[in-house]
Amino acid sequence: METLKVGVIGVGSMGKHHVRVYSEMHNVELAGIADINPKNREYIRSRYGIEGYNDYNELLSRNLDAVSIAVPTTLHKKIALLALSKGVNVLLEKPIADTVKNANDIIKKSEGKGLKLMIGHVERFNPIVPVIKNRIENMNTILINITRVGPLPPKIKDVGVMIDLGVHDIDLIKYLTNSEFKNMFPIVSSNITEKEDTAIVSFEMKNGTLAHILIDWLTPYKVRKIEILTKNNFITGDFISQKVVEYSRYKEDGSYIVNNLAVPFGEPLKLEIDSFVDCIINDKPPRVTGYDGLDALKVALNCLSISKRLSKKL
Repeated sequence: METLKVGVIGVGSMGKHHVRVYSEMHNVELAGIADINPKNREYIRSRYGIEGYNDYNELLSRNLDAVSIAVPTTLHKKIALLALSKGVNVLLEKPIADTVKNANDIIKKSEGKGLKLMIGHVERFNPIVPVIKNRIENMNTILINITRVGPLPPKIKDVGVMIDLGVHDIDLIKYLTNSEFKNMFPIVSSNITEKEDTAIVSFEMKNGTLAHILIDWLTPYKVRKIEILTKNNFITGDFISQKVVEYSRYKEDGSYIVNNLAVPFGEPLKLEIDSFVDCIINDKPPRVTGYDGLDALKVALNCLSISKRLSKKL
């Protein structure tokens, strides 16, 4: 298979970028898109000349090889199962689903059909992540601190900040530490939405690493930063500017060496979609599997459950 026939279901704020990336790829034929919003369909038609459908069933009937699904989380199971049942490989935007059962159903269907299921944890493909992982691979990591804050997304109404944003960092923490979660200590609050819009969570990993995430939909501008403390160095990374700085060789006089690590700049979504296409054409395992998505969802849901129990006790 040298060229994939693909489609995109849901061309809102995220899906339209999937369309843009696919349209620029030489080994992809973008067969069409589906969206219930006529304005979204007209935007794609006028910009890319790509046919749009109101009903995703029509798109999935076009003998696709693969599809990106970028719809509200509560619709993930229904649409992913239909695509997989028609023999279509799936790139499913995070989170994998709204419940653990629904996530397991999607994974089971993909395995039963022998199809690729990749979950869109796009930060895994941010160029700073492999640089940081390589730098700390053989070091004793003490602490990981991640800040992911910004304004409220107008389109997201079916899940809160823990499921929408928190799964990114839960996945990154597990990936960077190569360890499972041992304990979690969450505090969440709802201030301007019915769902949680602010969360502070501390984790203890089984390998002893501590981790902390701060996420919210209240900050007027985006911040996406990570800090990692090891016994040998301190590393800071900015997911937006794609810069990584290492501080090392501390001395008693308070001085240290500052090193700007080389990062090959790249668009994370393009790298993610390139990887998805490659895993189909060359029959490789997806870099972010359904089980990766399931693990992140489980931890996020556990955080919400623990937070509710704690608030009731108080």
